[in-house]
Amino acid sequence: MNEYERRREERIARNRAVLERLIASDPAHAALHAGTSKTTSRATPRVDSKLKKKTARRVDASDLRRSGRVRKLPAPVYTTFDVDDDLGDANATRKRVKTSGMAAARKPSAPPSANSLRALDARLWDVYVNYLGLPISPPPNDGGLKAAVVRALSPVVNPKFSKMSGIQEWKNCVALYVNVGDKHGNTYDNVFTRAGSRISWFAQPRQDEDTPVIRSIVKTATMDEESVEDARRRAEEGEDAAPRYVDWPLHLFCRMEGCEYVYCGRLKMVDFEPNKRPMKFTMQLLDASLLRGSEHFLGLLEL
Repeated sequence: MNEYERRREERIARNRAVLERLIASDPAHAALHAGTSKTTSRATPRVDSKLKKKTARRVDASDLRRSGRVRKLPAPVYTTFDVDDDLGDANATRKRVKTSGMAAARKPSAPPSANSLRALDARLWDVYVNYLGLPISPPPNDGGLKAAVVRALSPVVNPKFSKMSGIQEWKNCVALYVNVGDKHGNTYDNVFTRAGSRISWFAQPRQDEDTPVIRSIVKTATMDEESVEDARRRAEEGEDAAPRYVDWPLHLFCRMEGCEYVYCGRLKMVDFEPNKRPMKFTMQLLDASLLRGSEHFLGLLEL
């Protein structure tokens, strides 16, 4: 076991112990993770079978406090992209008029090409069934980690997309890609909160409330989501076992830097700070109750 794997196992053990203290008495949590669930059909989620067999490791007390300041690490950058990333959203680029007091003008967006993500419906149901709480691995000898997610989502073989962008706009949803830790497995501070059910996310500095992708994110705050129980029932018994799945418009993929992306399910905006640059969003992970049963998800948290 290398150093990264050792840290990951310790993190998973700590997070399990924290969850047991915080929510083990919650009847909804106990019901979702009961070992008597029926598993049939192709729609059964591939949740790790070893989770309940493992016991939490003892953790050295000196390692319990792990903030970046204490570890003397550089201050983390919470944005999920570089300043010059192309988000594939022509409306996000603003040309400011410097010679007068006129309002800033936006360049009209060009229609998307037939095989660009904005022209394609992501296969959200397939990814929800097969990858919730699990990493999406690229094919052998292909290190394209974001491309692996795009392949899983895309209905066509070779869609066009920006490999640098932390935000992907599909025809039916927005996908967010978030790095939650560095190459050594050290998680960034204050990313996940409330026992892993919320996450902080920062928009790009040039984006504002009028940017189309931001409007798509903000509208989730007033939407009624499908319950986790219905989603799980359909996953176990087939699509007819619960109400028809509605294409939820915001989805999260997280990873430790350099590792595969783990699908973390549906996101719903709780709050945001529109006057800050970059804007800060607080998001709710709608599938947190199921994600807490995945060691891959627990390996991303610092509870």
